[in-house]
Amino acid sequence: MADENLLVADPSRIKAGGAATDQVADLTDHAAEEYQNATAYDVQDPAWGNDPYGSAYVQNYLPAHRQMLEGIKSLAKAVAAAGALTTQAGRSLDNAQNSNTEAINNMPDPHTGIRK
Repeated sequence: MADENLLVADPSRIKAGGAATDQVADLTDHAAEEYQNATAYDVQDPAWGNDPYGSAYVQNYLPAHRQMLEGIKSLAKAVAAAGALTTQAGRSLDNAQNSNTEAINNMPDPHTGIRK
């Protein structure tokens, strides 16, 4: 029977989750690079031309393009930070469990008072 009040956390799985999150961050960072490369343009010869229509278009395109690229890069950094925090949480839990197990193992025998 499951106990809804019981939390079970496996440090190795938490650390693995951090590593998986790092992979997502790397893929997101790669997507930012791909976006930047795929949407690059030559200022001297832009795809939209140098006529009045092109000039009007570029005024709307450049700020939106910059914001999109910055957003993707910010997302990659945020996901990387989440991965690092997740990995650290797994390490902290692992250390806490090891310390607690060691403390329990070093407790004196309740019948003799002798430490193991």
